[in-house]
Amino acid sequence: MTHVRVNQVMGNHSIKQGSFYMNIIITKYLEIVLKIMSNFFNFGMLEHPTMSIRDAWTLLILSTAFVGWMAHILVHNLEDAVHELGIPELFVGVILLPFFGNAAEHFAAVIVAGKDKMDLAIAIAIGSSVQIALFVAPVMVLLGWVLGVPLTLEFGILETSATFISVLVANSILTDGKTNWLEGVMLLGSYIILGAAFFLI
Repeated sequence: MTHVRVNQVMGNHSIKQGSFYMNIIITKYLEIVLKIMSNFFNFGMLEHPTMSIRDAWTLLILSTAFVGWMAHILVHNLEDAVHELGIPELFVGVILLPFFGNAAEHFAAVIVAGKDKMDLAIAIAIGSSVQIALFVAPVMVLLGWVLGVPLTLEFGILETSATFISVLVANSILTDGKTNWLEGVMLLGSYIILGAAFFLI
C-alpha cells in the first residue's frame, strides 16, 4: 500500500513538472509568434485598424467577461443535459464544446481565408490548438494541484490516437503549402470520423 502511495506521489510530481515545462514551451512559442506577426504587420499585409486601442481593450474585456459568464452557465447545465439527452460526456467535451466554444475563431479564420490571407487563417486555426495543448491544459493541472482537485494529463487510447491522427493529418495538409477542395473534404471527413468514434465508444 505504501509502495502504491509513493508511486502516486511521484507520478503527480512528474505531471506537475511536465505542466511547468509545457508552460515554458508555450511562452517561447508566443515569443516567436509575436516576432513573426510583427514582421507580418510591417509588410502591410493587414488592414489599418479602425478601432482605437482603448476601444479594443474595452471590447476585449467585455467580451471575455461575457464568454466567461456563458461558460459558467453552460458548465452548470451540462450535466443535466447530458443525462437527459443521453449524449456521452466525452463526445460533449471533445467535440461539441470546442466546436461551439471556438465559433468566433472559426469565423475569423474563414473571413481572413476569404481575403486570401491563408497564413493568418492557418495561424488562427493551428494556434488555438497549440494554446490549448501547451498552455491551457498544463495551467488547469497546476490550478487543480493548488485547489486540491485531482487532474492529470493522462489520456486514454482514443484521446491519444485522435491527437496523433489530427497532428498527422494537419501536417500532411500543410507540408506542400497548397490546398484544394478535396483536401477540405478529407479534413471534414476526418473530423466526422473522429466525432463518430467519440460518440460511439
